[in-house]
Amino acid sequence: MKIDEDFQLTADGLLTFADNIYAPQPSVRRLKDAADVLYESVPLSDRPLYYMYRGVHYREDRSLFLDNDIRYDITVILPGLVGHEYIKTVGHFHPLKPQSSETYPEYYEVLEGEALYILQKNNRAGEVEEIMAIEAKKGDKVFIPPNYGHITVNPGERPLVMANLIESNFSSLYQPFADKRGAAYYCIKGENGKREFVKNENYHNSVGLKLMAAPSLEQPLDLDLDKGLYQWFKENPEAFSILK
Repeated sequence: MKIDEDFQLTADGLLTFADNIYAPQPSVRRLKDAADVLYESVPLSDRPLYYMYRGVHYREDRSLFLDNDIRYDITVILPGLVGHEYIKTVGHFHPLKPQSSETYPEYYEVLEGEALYILQKNNRAGEVEEIMAIEAKKGDKVFIPPNYGHITVNPGERPLVMANLIESNFSSLYQPFADKRGAAYYCIKGENGKREFVKNENYHNSVGLKLMAAPSLEQPLDLDLDKGLYQWFKENPEAFSILK
């Protein structure tokens, strides 16, 4: 799906969709909902941070998604700061697949703006084993591998609009990040106005942050990167069995 063709972004960060697209009312994450994962204590309020449209599809494609147990979502993360920290999602991990030692993966695509995807792997004690920050821009695809939790940061000056494909039946796990007040690093706006990463002291061990650019990532599917995630799935749904 494409911005300005299939949907419009309004001045307040909401989306309006074309008549041939099904989209539910968005779930809203507000500042008070992010209290457990913020870099610094700030007065909490109903200020919206991001909007999540779950289960978006062309009306003609409804059965395609239902039959494959896959969901296509669109999220809008507003620009700005919470204290010194760039607005981010609260973050979550995915549960284990049945009879497996791997969690469900996920696929993301930036539709507008820029994103920082924070991917983190924990050990059984909830301490960080590995963490990376992936810089992504419009058109970039980012695969969230099994066993990684993730948080998305909007470090830009305009709304970040992103899409994801995910297995449609499981419930995400928010507590691991809440227990540690976020990921192992926070992304803040420094005194010089530039982006900085600050270690989260609630983790007892120290692991270096890997910085990566989305185009350098290996893709698990051999698909045309010039096409959007939605079109990928529509043309080759069986390839996305990796998400299930």
